[in-house]
Amino acid sequence: MNLVGIYTLAKKELKRFIKVPFQTIGSPIVTTLLFFLVFGYAVGNKIGDIEGISYGEFIIPGLIMMNVITSAFFGISSGLMLQKFMNTLSELLVSSMSYFEIALRYTLASVIRSLIIGVLIYLTALFFIPFRIDHFFFLLFFTILVAAAFSLLGIIIGIWAETFEQVSIFPTFLITPLTFLGGVFYSIKMLPEFAQAISEYNPFLYMINGMRYGFYGISDVGPGTSVLIVGVIFVILFLITWYLLKIGYKIKT
Repeated sequence: MNLVGIYTLAKKELKRFIKVPFQTIGSPIVTTLLFFLVFGYAVGNKIGDIEGISYGEFIIPGLIMMNVITSAFFGISSGLMLQKFMNTLSELLVSSMSYFEIALRYTLASVIRSLIIGVLIYLTALFFIPFRIDHFFFLLFFTILVAAAFSLLGIIIGIWAETFEQVSIFPTFLITPLTFLGGVFYSIKMLPEFAQAISEYNPFLYMINGMRYGFYGISDVGPGTSVLIVGVIFVILFLITWYLLKIGYKIKT
């Protein structure tokens, strides 16, 4: 495995991330704080505790997961679009790196970026409300798995899209709505039975509840089920990414 190539290219992606800190770091932290202050305090005081924890504590894992997903997707998809416009993406296909190593390079940089944002949001939230982490290693593994899956989705969309508008379609009409409907601000146990049944087909439900289990040991779905579903999604997206790189889809031309 070309570890030097993977490290060099991953480092390049991280440098691009650090050069615009207000956009890549400041924006998600401010947005999360606004959600937390509005829902956690204004709405939370009327809702009360959920499963033995305050409403503010309840929504924090979902808000962190939402930003991890968005960061993983946007960071890699926008980077690929820039490389396509500058006509530098095709150079990777003629390098000594394999398709697996190319995919690993992008995914590694995106996962690190997402973890940094997740940790910063967690540390910022501690100034407002203390909350615990019951299953640290599960939380770390699960967050990396989700970030890796959406990094791969970002690669796929970045390769497929021809404009930044096409890239924005997915977070606007797919990721954001499904995240909000995945239990960020509520437990599905609060919903009618038919709505609970529909929610079980939303993959974001398992991602958000998996992170909530890592923090507090509570979840609307089994943590094993969450890992299985995200793992299957990761494998499918990885195979699609590998195939698109192999055939040079919208890259070689």
